[in-house]
Amino acid sequence: MVGTNTVVFVCALAALLCVSNVDAAFKCYVCNSLTNSACSDKFTGSSSLESTATCLGCTKSKASGLVIRTCSVLAGSGCVTSGDDAVCTCGSELCNGSNNIAVSMATLLGATLVVLFSI
Repeated sequence: MVGTNTVVFVCALAALLCVSNVDAAFKCYVCNSLTNSACSDKFTGSSSLESTATCLGCTKSKASGLVIRTCSVLAGSGCVTSGDDAVCTCGSELCNGSNNIAVSMATLLGATLVVLFSI
């Protein structure tokens, strides 16, 4: 017979997959600080800066003080840095705003497993 923990785990996993952005398309902020000072590191999102097309991922790049936010063909999340310069990708709605925190599916799944199997 299937244990209670297994049933709860399967239900939790199914719920996470339903609400996750796996293979989803969404909007990103699109701007650059060279032509729009509102796009700098001290960024406050605005609907006028949202992409009109749907994106697979979002990026925020910073090089020599220039900040660029745009859609990405990469759906993963992570950053590559070199000194003060960085390129970060993320995979959720409007995640390339500097004040947004994107939680990956792996993090959610890991937390779920810890909670379920510690009961």
